[in-house]
Amino acid sequence: MQVAISSLLLVLILMPQTLKAEGPSVLRLCYQLQDHPPFTFPANNAQAPGPGILLELIQAAAEQTELTIDWQRQPWKRCILALQKGEVDGIFPAIWQAERDTWGQFPGRDPQRGQPVQREYRLWQVDYPIATRSDTRLSWDGQRFTNLKYGLSSPLGYLTRQRLADLGALNSVSLQPNKALLLVASGRLDGFVIERNISRALIAELQLQEQLQFLPQPLLQADWHLPLSQPFYQRHPQQAMRFWQALGQQREMREAELRQRYMP
Repeated sequence: MQVAISSLLLVLILMPQTLKAEGPSVLRLCYQLQDHPPFTFPANNAQAPGPGILLELIQAAAEQTELTIDWQRQPWKRCILALQKGEVDGIFPAIWQAERDTWGQFPGRDPQRGQPVQREYRLWQVDYPIATRSDTRLSWDGQRFTNLKYGLSSPLGYLTRQRLADLGALNSVSLQPNKALLLVASGRLDGFVIERNISRALIAELQLQEQLQFLPQPLLQADWHLPLSQPFYQRHPQQAMRFWQALGQQREMREAELRQRYMP
């Protein structure tokens, strides 16, 4: 009898540790150092409608799955490197490409079985237009550029930058988006590519609405995802899937309200 009681006490003592071992309570997420309204805003911006679309969605999904987010900010390429090294558990926002399977686990993706990324767990659907001078002769038909003079640019580490390089249209200069848009306006860069809403916000901030335009066809249309590190996914596959499912649910429930509040 005494042995049975001792065994029961041991089980009760170890139970909290066992439950805790099923999954972490903190998720370390890295996102870009530079703010990109309407998706991320500075923490001290009293005029902003909130912290940003992506931060609200992720925070809501974390609360739904009883996770605490450890927000970390670095330049985008360093976020990718930190994910590869397992120094963070996830990064956002990222567009899936086959070569990115080597450094991140995208929701539902299984390259060995040929399973694609599950779109329903995306953060947001976006497109990347080409911002040019209003009087530009540059044209883009979805396959090639004509009348290139100085080339185009896009932020370091972005898939759009690689796309421009593959097309032979990349100007290798690396600039912050606001400086790049000023170069476009001054006629020293043919165009700049970044997500549409971010580009609109920057153009308005720089008061370049009369000088810049978007070409009719975007360079890229894609889904933004929150990939997790391979070590995190291998240790906690069920928790990872619950979190991705919560992201999809929160986006479906809140997308209309978020668009109205952040993109009036």
